[in-house]
Amino acid sequence: MLKPFGVVLLLLLAFSCKKDNDPTPAHYRYYAVGMHSNGQETGWKWQDTTFVVAVADTNTTLIAEINAQLKLPIAQRNKFVAGTLVAGDGGYNKNGSHRFKWHLKETGWNLVDATIELSDGLPYTDVDVNNSYWMEKVKRFSPWSSYIKKEITP
Repeated sequence: MLKPFGVVLLLLLAFSCKKDNDPTPAHYRYYAVGMHSNGQETGWKWQDTTFVVAVADTNTTLIAEINAQLKLPIAQRNKFVAGTLVAGDGGYNKNGSHRFKWHLKETGWNLVDATIELSDGLPYTDVDVNNSYWMEKVKRFSPWSSYIKKEITP
């Protein structure tokens, strides 16, 4: 009979071994999200012009939607980003030298035609500056003026 320590050790070894049928970790594609501007907005900072989102390369439906938007002229890209906020920049959400305090959950965002006004805002002026409010109360970010700008490599 195995002693309790031996049983625990065997269980740890069994659960830590990778099985051949384990799914491979997701690889991501990254997209710069731009903000439509008519040049008359007040209060925008340079950090508000772009942020970055990631999508698993297995999410072919969303990637197809993104590619359809990228084929359009920028002025006609009418679907905007909407998703769940997560703390931290995720290792990729930045604009130039500025790293955002948040990112959109990689499996929790999509392109939409409309959302409630509460989640509309600017990436820096609203979400970064008032981060605790957005993370704790709003929990979503859906900037109405956003559009997929281009695919990028981090």
